[in-house]
Amino acid sequence: MQRKKRTYRQVHDSYLIEWLGITYPPGTWRTNVALGQLRPELAEKAKTAEELKLLRPFLASADAVVILPNEVHIIECMVRHEPGALEDLIKYKKLFKETPEFAKHWNKPIKLILLTPLDAPFYEELAKDFGVEVKKYRPVWILEYLGTYARKEWRGKLSSVKY
Repeated sequence: MQRKKRTYRQVHDSYLIEWLGITYPPGTWRTNVALGQLRPELAEKAKTAEELKLLRPFLASADAVVILPNEVHIIECMVRHEPGALEDLIKYKKLFKETPEFAKHWNKPIKLILLTPLDAPFYEELAKDFGVEVKKYRPVWILEYLGTYARKEWRGKLSSVKY
């Protein structure tokens, strides 16, 4: 049986922003946050602010950073299984403390959060080992979206593995 051709839908940002809006006060969070700093030899080659901006894709980009009075939350969103999400969060924590824009927040504790609608007990336990908190957010619309994929494509990888 051939599956009906499905049009591509971008849901990652909508999912993330909806959760951020429900979870945090306005003005405390930003999305697609560049972290780290360019190597000096690259930054020196940029002759204008515009050229410097063009080098931004060479930095890491966290899905969201939340600045609270007493702590910082760095969030990676995983709507479908994406290998490397935990690793990304660990890198972002290090890079946050090297990003001059956030220098006044470097002394705050950093909480790493993996936001997902997936049921992945193995990854939840693995995340704990790395100090990452898994937050499940499952609005009806995201489950309907996931339902447009074959189950093997959207269920959490290793979801049947005992940890």
